[in-house]
Amino acid sequence: MLSLLWIALPAFAQEEVTYDGSYLGDAPAYAKGKPVSITHSGGNLSVRCMETQGISARVQFTVRGTDKGAMQSFGDGVKMAVSGDANGGSVKTAIPSRGRGISFTDVVLTVSLPKGTSALSISHSGSGWVEVFGCAGNLKLTSGAGGAYASGAFTSVNLTASGGSATVEQEKDVLWTGTSTISAPGGAITLTFASAQGGKFSAAAAEVSVQPLIMGTNSPSLVTGSMGVSGPTITLKAKDRIDVKTW
Repeated sequence: MLSLLWIALPAFAQEEVTYDGSYLGDAPAYAKGKPVSITHSGGNLSVRCMETQGISARVQFTVRGTDKGAMQSFGDGVKMAVSGDANGGSVKTAIPSRGRGISFTDVVLTVSLPKGTSALSISHSGSGWVEVFGCAGNLKLTSGAGGAYASGAFTSVNLTASGGSATVEQEKDVLWTGTSTISAPGGAITLTFASAQGGKFSAAAAEVSVQPLIMGTNSPSLVTGSMGVSGPTITLKAKDRIDVKTW
């Protein structure tokens, strides 16, 4: 389903207008608990795990410029594919290049998933941020310029914030499995854990802040240790600053 809206802006040397639209898609046959992959190369991306059936998604675009033909062509070129079955699900967007006469574009993707998704893989290469709420299991996330935020009951998190900061909040006690890695080369990392057990966790960024108490060694740029006797082993590296309590 497609909805469109033209909005005239104040006139300058040449009148600039805004063109808005949105598409909806769903995959009711997606089997709850199976892996899901999401790929978006536009603006902001929001993913929520909730009490729902199947996968539903909405992509919204805003185009600003002076060439209505080029603007409508851009809007018509925004595509979204939503699929799902007994093996898993996916959401993918395709974003056209910006033509002449277009001064601004923004393409936002919102996805709703059933709670209990076992593995979520997100690839984002746009200018906006990524946020994940209420999900669980294994999270693999690569974000673009705007950084990333993830909260849930994860068993592992492998997150790269290519051009921004990263925040991970663990909502409840869980058993970490395998090795989790968070990287934000040019930004800051904030980690908040409840009491947790098992696994390995490493984080590297310009600045790193961790809420839970870590048993181990602490220097201005490197912290190694564990969360309690049976908690995950943790390695933190920061170019500028580490904010963490150790004992």
